[in-house]
Amino acid sequence: MSVLFTPQSIGKVNIKNRFVQSATYEACAEKNGKVSEGILARYEKLAKGGVGLIIPGYLYVHPKGKPHRFGTGIHNDEMIPGLKKLTEVVHQHQ
Repeated sequence: MSVLFTPQSIGKVNIKNRFVQSATYEACAEKNGKVSEGILARYEKLAKGGVGLIIPGYLYVHPKGKPHRFGTGIHNDEMIPGLKKLTEVVHQHQ
């Protein structure tokens, strides 16, 4: 079996394999920066496909740091429900 399919630990976190989705810029959030259905579907597909470690994409922390009108934000509490749902979608397939 390829080493890619073997488990690995990062500190106290156990990863089921060595496939990693690195941080990317999706540019498919809602215009207000909230997580969209498209983002949820993308990350769910990665998790269902067996990616062992998923690093979320670029999130802007202040409205002035918004790189594009469809960037995902983490700049206020209104973003929390969507980001929580994103985490839940990924974790249900891990």
